[in-house]
Amino acid sequence: MPEAAVSEPADPERAKSDPARGQPERINRAGTQSTGDDKAKPVLLAALVPNRGDALSTEAARIVRRAPDAAAQSPDASFAANAAAAEPSGPGETARRSSETTNSGLATAAASWQAPKGLFESSEAQPQMQTSAPTPALVDAARSAKVRGGSAAKSISGSAPAMGAAEPPRLAEGPGIQTFPVSGVSAPFSYDDELILEIRVPGYPGGDTIVAYGTREGTYLPLGTLARILDLAITVSDDGHFASGWFLDEARTLSLDLRRGEIIVNSKAVPFKANDALAFEGEMYVRTERFADLLPLEATANLRDQSVQIKTREPFPFEARLARDAERERLNARQESRTAQRWPREETPWLALSVPTGDLDLRAVSDSARGELMEGDLRLAGDLAYLTAQVFLGANSADGLTSSHVELGRRSADADLLGPLKATEFQLGDVATTAMPIGLRGTSGRGAAVGNVPIDSLSIFEKVDLRGNLPDGYEVELYRNGILVDSTRTPVNGQYEFLQVPVDFGLNVFRLVFFGPQGQRREEVRRFSVGDGRLAKGKLVYQLGVAQKDMNLLGVHGPNFFPGQDYGSLRTTGQLAYGLSSAVTVNLSGAWFESDSGKHWIGSAGVRSGLGALAVKADLAAADGRAMAGEVGLGGRLLGTAFTLSHAEYSGQFVDETRAVTNGFLKRATELDANLNIMLGGGAGGTYLPLNGRLRRLEFLDGHTETSASLRGSLRFSGLVASNTLDFTRSTSTGGPAVNQLLGNFDLATLSRARTQARVSLGYAVVPDPDLVSAGLEVDHAFDDRTLVNSSLNYSFRDDDTQIGLSAVRRFDRFTLALDGRYAFKSRMHTASLRLGASFGRNPMTKRFFVAEPGEATSGAIAIRAFQDLNGDGKFDGGDKVLPGTEFFSSNQTGRTDAGGNVRLGNLGSGNRVSVQVDPSSLPDIYLAPLTRGIEIVPRPGRTHEAEFAIVGMSDVEGIVYFRNNGAARGVAGVRLRLIDSRNEEFKSVRTEVDGYYFFEQIPPGNYELVIDPEQAKRLNICLPGAEKIAIPPSANRFSRNLTVESCK
Repeated sequence: MPEAAVSEPADPERAKSDPARGQPERINRAGTQSTGDDKAKPVLLAALVPNRGDALSTEAARIVRRAPDAAAQSPDASFAANAAAAEPSGPGETARRSSETTNSGLATAAASWQAPKGLFESSEAQPQMQTSAPTPALVDAARSAKVRGGSAAKSISGSAPAMGAAEPPRLAEGPGIQTFPVSGVSAPFSYDDELILEIRVPGYPGGDTIVAYGTREGTYLPLGTLARILDLAITVSDDGHFASGWFLDEARTLSLDLRRGEIIVNSKAVPFKANDALAFEGEMYVRTERFADLLPLEATANLRDQSVQIKTREPFPFEARLARDAERERLNARQESRTAQRWPREETPWLALSVPTGDLDLRAVSDSARGELMEGDLRLAGDLAYLTAQVFLGANSADGLTSSHVELGRRSADADLLGPLKATEFQLGDVATTAMPIGLRGTSGRGAAVGNVPIDSLSIFEKVDLRGNLPDGYEVELYRNGILVDSTRTPVNGQYEFLQVPVDFGLNVFRLVFFGPQGQRREEVRRFSVGDGRLAKGKLVYQLGVAQKDMNLLGVHGPNFFPGQDYGSLRTTGQLAYGLSSAVTVNLSGAWFESDSGKHWIGSAGVRSGLGALAVKADLAAADGRAMAGEVGLGGRLLGTAFTLSHAEYSGQFVDETRAVTNGFLKRATELDANLNIMLGGGAGGTYLPLNGRLRRLEFLDGHTETSASLRGSLRFSGLVASNTLDFTRSTSTGGPAVNQLLGNFDLATLSRARTQARVSLGYAVVPDPDLVSAGLEVDHAFDDRTLVNSSLNYSFRDDDTQIGLSAVRRFDRFTLALDGRYAFKSRMHTASLRLGASFGRNPMTKRFFVAEPGEATSGAIAIRAFQDLNGDGKFDGGDKVLPGTEFFSSNQTGRTDAGGNVRLGNLGSGNRVSVQVDPSSLPDIYLAPLTRGIEIVPRPGRTHEAEFAIVGMSDVEGIVYFRNNGAARGVAGVRLRLIDSRNEEFKSVRTEVDGYYFFEQIPPGNYELVIDPEQAKRLNICLPGAEKIAIPPSANRFSRNLTVESCK
């Protein structure tokens, strides 16, 4: 009759010299046989154990099934995942097995030691244990004897025999043999009683599992394992016969001594029955219902879904830890909601002279007014004298140079410019100054400007000026938080201007939508965080600027130029804001300027504070000629509406361009801006109707008044967006009639991403007389990703004139070609143009010049090389391998590397932080990962940042954590391990599973150390014998590292 193989005990020292010899064969979770040489092959239990149906084959199957656990006696043995091999096949199987009459276990004797009197409440006689020495015949008998699972567990397993009796014999423990009790030795459980249960605690997200045992007496849970899971300072020793420690407070102690029969909780003895606490395989098992007598908790076993429900009656350490973790996550989430995820910053070096990036737009034009001529625009950008230089030149064949814009400077969101000035921006050439709180508005012209105002922050009482490049023939619409605010198609020196745009309290997302003459469409997004205007205590913010109003650096202008008011006059402005405290900020501003009437000055002082959740401001101003002004303001959110309300009073001839740009002098002014969202429909299918309203009333010294009001709203439904704007104006004069006017404009556009897009617009008048003003239809059709055709039809009811337009654009790899034509039937006016556009520059990564689609010169770019770092130095060299097909992306651009591992992403913006990331799913191997998934850069116009993304193999570390006590070792669950990197920072943390197994995955190359969580180590008084260092190479690998935990000395 064949017998199950019995292998020799594992020798740790021998295992080190001969790893294959010291590592037993195991059945892992995947159903394969794992050996010491890490070569796995399928194995069937039927091949190992004959299916004979007798007691020997049944027991041998159990021995093979439990063989992995026997290896726990060898801490240095390699690990193969094997927990599933010991699990019951389904809920309740263990209870079924123990209730059957089994004939495949070991026979048990009725002998045991007699417990001391008074140790247990039960007075049942205890069987005596056999004391004969083990012999080969006894081992054979152990393999063929029978036992009823759990029926003999009337006493505490493994307890000392009666006074004077010899120690009961044991079989040698080692790989491949199960140490079942032999005849005459009492065992509390058989392996048919084993349960794998999940710990469930309300509010606890973990899914820890434990090995428990179920008998006719009840379900037994491991005290030591639960203590580690619940973060209690309770340890089990003496082969499971002794447990001690404290819980919740060091004054609340717990002691269970099964040999002496003493169960003491908080210095009081607790009565226990003989089978309420049992020692088995170095662990102490306590009946589920008795945990309530030991600890302030209630434990309930549910064998139907294989779980243990634990309900605490007082806050436990793990609950406090979870609360701290949740609070940290909440704070991190709040922080991440305020700022985007930050990646390591890479700086683009400044150069004395860089190869510029340019945009070129050439047009052959024919129209009724000017005849035939050639037009062209050139934009250049790059580094010059370690500054960012931007140049725009516009010319035509009839008039020569007609417009220009030249600017040098720097912009930094980190406020690290000009040394002690800590500026965020400075400009030379054609610059823009900022508006005063009350007095002069911002202007553009040749001059200089500097300031340290945060680039993306504003006050609720400020109004923002938006400027940028506007190509010829383009129209741009401005949306604030999804609501149309303004639009323009008239460039000023090649730039659009949206001046004195109100802002909302909170996050303001300004979306600039550009429409080209051939149907081109692109978007730019600018975000501003708007607060109440208060600064942190001790913080100083300043802005200084000087410019000649509306005059560019080169002094050029077009043929139909008409100079505006105060053209070319010199203006100097300055502002200071200082945080006196966290509640009060003071503002000072001043200006000296020229006008047609002479030289003037304005000065103001004010405070910014808060009133509950509302922001409050107050400003006083004085000007030459004894002119005075005062203003108060209130802003914030009230009843779901964001609003800003301000009122100003004036005395004398005070010039306040922020409200009136004419020569009139104000007497008083009132403004209200409000925004709200109205929920329509309710429920999940409801939609929001955002509304934006503005009301302004100006009263002048000469007695006339101007009142204006506007209301804008947009509604999305069924793939469409409907927008309507109402503008009301009322003018009164002394002795004259009032003039009222109410105009409206309605737009309906498609939202879907279909190839055909349509837009219908209708202009109308309500006051003084209802009338239709204009109507328009515009249709775009994309034949493919590169070809777009636009057609338009517009009709003017007042002029009785119809205008049609047809245009097309074709995008090539290196340029765009467009054709545009328009004709008005009544006036017989026509215009036609052929447009060629391209960008050009040099890629510093490949050292090659490129020609691409237009738009590269106005923003920065990044050139990327993706490579597999085979030598781990983080740099691309001869031993590394390029990775084609790797995808990279930013907020508005995506691209894949070519055959050389290179890709260039353009149009990244200017001066703001931009993150560029690699898509790990695009890598050719799942074990490959970037050393850093993303980087952060601050793009500059005309400059291309160079970045190398090193891709390395990621490794895994796995093993078993053993607990050694009195020379024996076993896998221990619930140990929290931390993987510490070379910066002494935690990379990852895990908790060991039911059999002591742990697993760290996706570990990048580097030097690490495995440590026990310090808090748990201190509480349980456990230590690792020595430092556990791990060196992870650049190539992907899996490392096995078993750990031995001991009681600290």
